[in-house]
Amino acid sequence: MDNTGKLAVITGASSGIGYELAAQFAQNGFDLFIVAEDEGITQAAEDLRQLGTNVQAVQQDLASHDG
Repeated sequence: MDNTGKLAVITGASSGIGYELAAQFAQNGFDLFIVAEDEGITQAAEDLRQLGTNVQAVQQDLASHDG
């Protein structure tokens, strides 16, 4: 990731409110670190990159002990 000085960490970013928050941050010049438990996080990352931001995506269930 490039260091723009602005980074947003968004959980649940594969859809719904989490995705919309990530899109808002991306449109305002933030790099993103996004996390979700489902496989949709991969597509969300690709879509968010189209907004011109750097995106690091992780598929992980943060509600679990291992997460």
